[in-house]
Amino acid sequence: MSPNPQSFPSLASIWQLLELHRPALAETAARQRLAADPVEWRTLLALTEALRQQQRLEEAQDAAAAAVRAEANAHEAHFALAQVLGSQGQLRQAELLVRNALRLAPWMPRYHGFRAQLFYLQHSYNAAIDCAESGLKLAPEHADCLLWRALAQEGLDQPAAANEDFQRLLRVAPESELVHARLGQVLLRRYQPAAANRHLTEALRQNPGRAAQLVPLLQLARRRQLWPEWFLRSEQRGAERRALGQDPGLGSLFNRIWATGAVARAWWRTRHDPIFQLTRAQVWQRRLGLWLSLILVAPPVILLGDYFGLYETDTPLTIPQLISLLAGVVGFMFIAFLIKKQIPPEQLP
Repeated sequence: MSPNPQSFPSLASIWQLLELHRPALAETAARQRLAADPVEWRTLLALTEALRQQQRLEEAQDAAAAAVRAEANAHEAHFALAQVLGSQGQLRQAELLVRNALRLAPWMPRYHGFRAQLFYLQHSYNAAIDCAESGLKLAPEHADCLLWRALAQEGLDQPAAANEDFQRLLRVAPESELVHARLGQVLLRRYQPAAANRHLTEALRQNPGRAAQLVPLLQLARRRQLWPEWFLRSEQRGAERRALGQDPGLGSLFNRIWATGAVARAWWRTRHDPIFQLTRAQVWQRRLGLWLSLILVAPPVILLGDYFGLYETDTPLTIPQLISLLAGVVGFMFIAFLIKKQIPPEQLP
């Protein structure tokens, strides 16, 4: 007797799980449906997204490719495969697939926005702007199109145009973590640390899961806030010259030397800021690094001992000495093992 289709989870319930970021449950439900119909392309797309959310990208690629084979005229399948390939860094192949999706559904601004993102990541800023504007003709306030056009304009050194798009973005998508994070990075590169701090703080508030990426940027912004204005302007001019392939000049070097005290004061004044406090895992990572660095002390100690005649390195070791050396090595590695056990596996370098 064939299974009753009504006994399987609905597609709507699977996508609801994905919206709630419950990909493992969504994957289980999708596989239950595929057990009855392995080539049902809409279910394959749900499975692709579930695997993508779990960062199982190779499996997601297989599922998306199966959806394309099952329904070659489904623009959603081409787009899903493009997203997976883009996440794997295969930007050119992803762009070809988005082009296929747009051939089948040219009315989708989301596809234009993703294509603009792919061109931006390949530093093809003019192409990114063209794609974004094609999407904005369909949806004048589409957040993805506005974001990638703004970033491409920034890449072309058009800060006024980029600012206009960012202002529109903050009205259209004020709760977008991605918008605040990207704007914070742009402002940090412009040496506007106070504004960068506001947006990066908001991005971290909205998505604490991105702390590993956002916290180092926030630390930089908060320390730069305490730099004198003249030094910020000097560093900005130096960055602009370096971006043009020019030597920033001796003036920039002298300014850095002159500002050493100010930079040190900024470090001292922010040392108690909570954003600079190490997590428990980071504390143990530091301890592990310090312990392992003791290996570097051994060669100088051996050379100095030989130089001062404390022992002869040319003399073969006795059996007790060999046993002691082996015990010391084992003890050293055992202590390193105990320290490493204190660090969660996902946070190991």
